[in-house]
Amino acid sequence: MKPMDRERRLEGGSIYLRPITAQDTELVLSWRNSRRVVENFIYREHISRQEHMSWLENKVFAGKVHQFVICGASDDTPFGSVYLQNFDEANNKAEWGLFLGGEAPQGKGVGTQTGFLILDYAFGELGLHKLCSRVLARNKPCIRMNEKLGYRQEAYLKEELLIDGKYEDLICYGTLKGEIRR
Repeated sequence: MKPMDRERRLEGGSIYLRPITAQDTELVLSWRNSRRVVENFIYREHISRQEHMSWLENKVFAGKVHQFVICGASDDTPFGSVYLQNFDEANNKAEWGLFLGGEAPQGKGVGTQTGFLILDYAFGELGLHKLCSRVLARNKPCIRMNEKLGYRQEAYLKEELLIDGKYEDLICYGTLKGEIRR
């Protein structure tokens, strides 16, 4: 996948998405390493500043990941991040995910608005055919968000992951271009 346009801004509803920059590092690390985010992530290791900078250089700026910062449209306050990763160009698909920081408005549809913007970007601008999402089965808000966006459960994997000494179920979601529901 080619690198994303670093000037591209996706706008909609009460939010907009702007490309992540190195200047976002401390803020993104505070969100990503927070207990609330880590407990719902598959990859749960603490991310250092050096690891994040390597991620930006080797993944985002190289075009292997398209990552945005989620901002409030009324005041430009950043409160989360959304990304496309694991691009499979042979099969024209990718995986998406997001995380919101502690200052993000809860229960206000920010995740759903973000999801629709990323769907439009992935299918419209990148020309992808399919987007996937992997969700821990206990993460009910993320499950509801994926279903609101029109994703369908494609697999339910029992005790798929060993996390903090306990086996966790994993749900795989997918949606195809043209299946978006609003």
